[in-house]
Amino acid sequence: MVVQSSATVSEPKSAVTPGASLGKASGEASDAPAAAASGVNPPLSPAALAIPRSGIRDVFDRVEQVPDAISLTVGEPSATAAPHIVEAACEAARAGHTRYTNVLGIPEYRRAVAEYSARVKGISYDPECEIQAVDGATIGLYLALAAIVAPGDEVIIPSPYFTSYDAEVMLVGGRPVTVALRPENGMRINAADIEAAITPRTRAVIINSPGNPTGAVTSAAEMARIAEVCTRHGIWAIADEVYHPFVFGDDDVCDDDVRNADGKPVVAPSIAAVPGMKERTIVVESLSKTYAMTGWRIGYLLAPENVIEQTGKIAELMHSSVNSLSQYAGVAALTGPQNHVAAMREEYRAKRQIVLDGLSDCPVLRLVKPQGAFYAFVDVRLTGLDSDEFSRRLLDGERVAVVPGEAFGEAGRGFVRLSYAGDADDLREGIARLLAFAERVWNPITGRHSASYHPVTVMA
Repeated sequence: MVVQSSATVSEPKSAVTPGASLGKASGEASDAPAAAASGVNPPLSPAALAIPRSGIRDVFDRVEQVPDAISLTVGEPSATAAPHIVEAACEAARAGHTRYTNVLGIPEYRRAVAEYSARVKGISYDPECEIQAVDGATIGLYLALAAIVAPGDEVIIPSPYFTSYDAEVMLVGGRPVTVALRPENGMRINAADIEAAITPRTRAVIINSPGNPTGAVTSAAEMARIAEVCTRHGIWAIADEVYHPFVFGDDDVCDDDVRNADGKPVVAPSIAAVPGMKERTIVVESLSKTYAMTGWRIGYLLAPENVIEQTGKIAELMHSSVNSLSQYAGVAALTGPQNHVAAMREEYRAKRQIVLDGLSDCPVLRLVKPQGAFYAFVDVRLTGLDSDEFSRRLLDGERVAVVPGEAFGEAGRGFVRLSYAGDADDLREGIARLLAFAERVWNPITGRHSASYHPVTVMA
């Protein structure tokens, strides 16, 4: 099974329907009087129209029409923030810490981020000028791109990728260049593939490990090779590390360098920890996954001072400052007990096993064993259905929702993503229905496959 690994440039797709009343989406001035006279809205921005809508949102919309469905779509912890985190926010509110803050964040939060990053990831940043509080990783990614990407610059994105990556590159005027992740490489990021995609216009590469939607973890050794490529070609690395503490350390799939020999929490390697890479890396982080704080909208950037100077300036124009109470809660999260983080990791390990056990005897569905995060990326091509049709029919017929792989880029076609972050009983039932559906589609007569069926011959 090989997914095409050549680099491709993702061109913006116009969202304007041919023949629609907004025929000239270019925003020509001559259109405005006619639009006003006819009662039609004036033209919209071509840049906005070209930005693709999230495929995950499309699935969410369909699931809302099936209220009894088991949803394996949401990348959100089933837990909520620990009591000491909630109490810190309440205490901050009672103490009157409800005003604007420094655009980079309150000093206590930045110091907590610096201490956590040094203790857990082994990377040191100055809280005065190299750390910025952000409203979650998505806005952090946008700020990072806005600070370093000029119109026409290319940004390399390993694919499949989180749904906002290509859109955010387009928003800042860049061109997303996708490089397919390969199942035979465990869907891990590969330095040679990154280098093959570099052109004179390449400005940055986005590194996501553990990965969404694949759950793949790129080893420290490969991170060092990617760092060498970035250094030699003079490009930035933007490291999305929001799932960093959720690494399972399996002997059969993980290198030794993704485990901590000192007995500290297991975390995925950071490219910023490679010698010489701190100066050319922007780390994008969030407390959403690590501390079950998705609704709090709090994260941070780690970057060289000249980058933070620009991201802070842009953020000031966008939102003035980050939610003050979330920052005080973030201090408690980063500096307080971490046992609930370890407990979540073990919970995800157990739920991942439900997925692995459920798919182990099904020859029609294939899976690269996820090493981290809480996602499984399942190959459904042997069913004969494309991933969008597979997910639609699974929802309509079995009341189980998964995300079609093309929501994560063209390299995701033929796959579906399921999240195992939710309820364990729902997960078991959802996997059972998924298997029954896949086998029934492949063999509508018996719903099972003959003993002589060998999927390896199909994969060739």
